[in-house]
Amino acid sequence: MRILIFVVFLFGLCSTYSPAFAVEDIPHYAVIINQVRGTECCDAGTVAAFSEQQRELQNRNLAATFTIRYDALSNPDFVAAIKNYPEFEYGGLLEVTPSLAEAASVEYTGSAENWFEAQHVFLVGYSQEERAALIDAYMEQFKTVFGVYPKTTTAWMIDPFSLRYLRNEYGVTTHEITREQFGTDSYTLYGGPPHYPYWSGADWAVMPSESAVDSTLILRQTITDPVYNYGDQTSAFTSQPNDYRLRGATTEYFSHLFLQAHDQPASNGYTFAQLGIENSLAAENQQEFFQQLDVVENWQANSHGRVVTAGDFYSWMRTQPVQKMSVYEGVSQTDAAERAWWITTPKYRVRLRLSDGTLAITDLRIYDEQFPDPYLDDTARSMGWWIVPYILDGSRGSTTQVGQAARNDVLKDRPSSYPEAKLWEIASDLSPLSFEEITTSIIRFSPNSFELLQGGPQITLDWQTTVGLPAWGFAVSNNTYTPFSSPELLASERKSKKGQLFPEIQLGEIVVEQTTLFINNRYAVAGRNPARLVLFPNDSEGFPILLSEPPDISLSAAEATASSLPPHGSNGMIFIDIVAQKPMHVNALITAGAFSQDVDVYLAPNCAKAIRYCLFHPVEAYWYVRSVLDDKLRFLQQRKQFQEQLH
Repeated sequence: MRILIFVVFLFGLCSTYSPAFAVEDIPHYAVIINQVRGTECCDAGTVAAFSEQQRELQNRNLAATFTIRYDALSNPDFVAAIKNYPEFEYGGLLEVTPSLAEAASVEYTGSAENWFEAQHVFLVGYSQEERAALIDAYMEQFKTVFGVYPKTTTAWMIDPFSLRYLRNEYGVTTHEITREQFGTDSYTLYGGPPHYPYWSGADWAVMPSESAVDSTLILRQTITDPVYNYGDQTSAFTSQPNDYRLRGATTEYFSHLFLQAHDQPASNGYTFAQLGIENSLAAENQQEFFQQLDVVENWQANSHGRVVTAGDFYSWMRTQPVQKMSVYEGVSQTDAAERAWWITTPKYRVRLRLSDGTLAITDLRIYDEQFPDPYLDDTARSMGWWIVPYILDGSRGSTTQVGQAARNDVLKDRPSSYPEAKLWEIASDLSPLSFEEITTSIIRFSPNSFELLQGGPQITLDWQTTVGLPAWGFAVSNNTYTPFSSPELLASERKSKKGQLFPEIQLGEIVVEQTTLFINNRYAVAGRNPARLVLFPNDSEGFPILLSEPPDISLSAAEATASSLPPHGSNGMIFIDIVAQKPMHVNALITAGAFSQDVDVYLAPNCAKAIRYCLFHPVEAYWYVRSVLDDKLRFLQQRKQFQEQLH
């Protein structure tokens, strides 16, 4: 079905990006923000990597902003490196570490193993009183080093109380959060403006504001791939070197993303790209970042583009009207027929996807400045979850799925392991076409609505509460779709439909019928690797919960030992490992609350080293064969799943 639509404000668009800009009379900006960690427990960085970044940037005459963590500010070697390069801008990296917590007289409950979880590393994991104390302690140390307070800060998640406190008490104007992602590193930021900087709404950092007054400018880490970052859980489709190198991509991929970001519709008013790296990343990623800088240096030298600090970019943004609508478009690096467009306004967000000849809306979100951040008055308990209210989320299949289940909305050669794509089909059997062709024949957007000239909705266009009230959605009149919302209902919907809107796992009562003990590997090699069980504790609704106490594990063999790992923050699963130093059959009884189940596991001899023993113990030799075969099968399955996600 083809539907005629027209967009009056989008002109001069190309079917693919090209290194030359489509429009030269709009500004083109790039901002580099690097994160600098000290030597404390938590993903320690090095002075050497920091100094090399400074030197490479200076050699290329590229402006940059470095945000510095507390443990680096407190380290004389890092401070000396800062003083060596006063030409750069320096800001604050607001990650909570043990030393910062101690300086603020705040209890720190993280460890070297789980420091990165949202409830430990970010201000959202602490009470408002503790947040203020942590910020005060950080700012005191920053001023000791620099003599002034920073204007730019970084933290991958930040609550509105902290943003206001930073702005009102210390004059912070700009804050960098992380990219769109689902579950990466233990936090989800899903549904916010995907590319262009924006002014933050007062109550939630992922809500764009229609006013720059009393608002913080929000930047998003990295350039994300408009086509493939959506629904990706491999972290392989951004401009970060450590991301795209996961799938063997090279600097050519970075160049594709960077130049594409600067070949966007003139109606946006400017083009923008953000890049950066952490000094805690491996040396090979640092070297790849320097290759990126070669691309950026060439771009700045041979175009109208400018690389500016975060502070200078903020100063320019303050002179501009608030962006009422942006379009961020992209084409696959390897397949010109695979394309995507993000249309973002202060009222809504639409994702258009062209895949396998089908043009569809695959993501549809509502924005309202009064939507509240779940961590405004509360604290993160297990991971961090920002999910913007939606009508359509084409990356998560069934609306009943819990936790991390996102997949890209590709239709061409869609992997069999992916759920059926959820989408609102607009047209089919299309040849590759440009956004200009789409917008002159299919759909009309404006800052407050969008319009179809014929046809009607194929999906439900409102979110119904349990009592039958529409909480948010699109009102339809003459094929014009206008967003509406009731922000006061979001808090209750997060509780009643937490799997879709706020799947943070909390303490609960285990229900036997809903709880599962999964056998990851029944056979293992004694003295080498454990037999592993996985407990999935759930409540009466089948939703994951945290247990107040670890599960009790009783073993039939005294020579065997068992241990359980802390629950995983995304789905509450608890790994239970059983080991022994010699071959044996073990019956393990797992008890958690009312749940109780026993499982037989087998610790095999290492026949590769004990051939004679295995010849005289054929049953145990069979255990070894099963262990080897099961290990290979699991490896192949995991590799297949990873490769499918890189599709």
